[in-house]
Amino acid sequence: MGNIVIKITALIFGIALWFLVISQKDFQLSVEVPLNFVKLPETMAIASKPPHTLHITVEGKSWDLIRLQQIIRDPKQNSIAMVIDLQQADLGATRIHLDGKNFIAAGFPDIRFVEPENQLLFVDIDIDTRITRNVPIKSVATFNAAQGYLIADEPRISPEELLVSGARNALTRIIDIPTDSAFFDTLRASQEFTVPLDFGTLPAFVNPNDSLVKISIDIQKMASKTYKDIPVNLIGFFDKETYSLKPNKLSVEITGGDQALDSISAGNIELVMEFNRFAIEDADSLSPTVKLSLPAHINREMAIKAIQLKPEKVTLVKKEATPVDSTGSTDEVAP
Repeated sequence: MGNIVIKITALIFGIALWFLVISQKDFQLSVEVPLNFVKLPETMAIASKPPHTLHITVEGKSWDLIRLQQIIRDPKQNSIAMVIDLQQADLGATRIHLDGKNFIAAGFPDIRFVEPENQLLFVDIDIDTRITRNVPIKSVATFNAAQGYLIADEPRISPEELLVSGARNALTRIIDIPTDSAFFDTLRASQEFTVPLDFGTLPAFVNPNDSLVKISIDIQKMASKTYKDIPVNLIGFFDKETYSLKPNKLSVEITGGDQALDSISAGNIELVMEFNRFAIEDADSLSPTVKLSLPAHINREMAIKAIQLKPEKVTLVKKEATPVDSTGSTDEVAP
């Protein structure tokens, strides 16, 4: 029994001694750390796309390196990095050599940056004048109305433009900023949605003043409304005493959004039939042209889905000439 205790005690002391030796020895570790730029004058901006992170080698005690590696795994950490001071930066392209002065590791005073052998670690950056401009916002979100409803107008984005700040030559390449490709289905009422912006296509170091927009959607219930006794106007060069239309009044059924239909009266509808069409199309009966003079707030392409005439066609009628008898009297001949 005593031998077992002695053996276990010896093992524990051996392990402790091994840890003691290991803890006093310096080791090297290859890590990936953020690359941060600081103190850049407000009138300047980075126009190039330098890397966000760098692979470097550091040296220190084993326990420090283990703790350091655990912290670096956190994507939000900013206490361990390579830092470039741009306070004295000039406009144009420049190459910056990185060494131990650029390495920071808060809370790890004994960890040191190791300069690569036979090479220099450097970063190329381009500095340009900083400007601000308003960039149009483009919606790529998808909106679908539920069955029996329709989208009565184009989605309205607020704000329509986004103020961004960055290098002059970077901002001039931006055409628009898209929204996130969100999908909204089976909509039954007008709503306002908050949609994130997609900055994936923006150049590096371009700073937008917001990350969300509001998109308003006009949803209306499908409905049909009939407008009766709408006169058909025969136009063109013809003898008005000889030619006429039969019937000369039609009913017009319009299908679309219920709110749009409430804004339409019979006075907004005009039916037109061109006299020459009968000869050109070689037909006795044709459908008149429907003209809608809609209020400015109605989007005809989206809010109006169908227009049907009842009856669908009108016929061109020619009045026969009245014969004259020997007594000089006239008898009208019915067409």
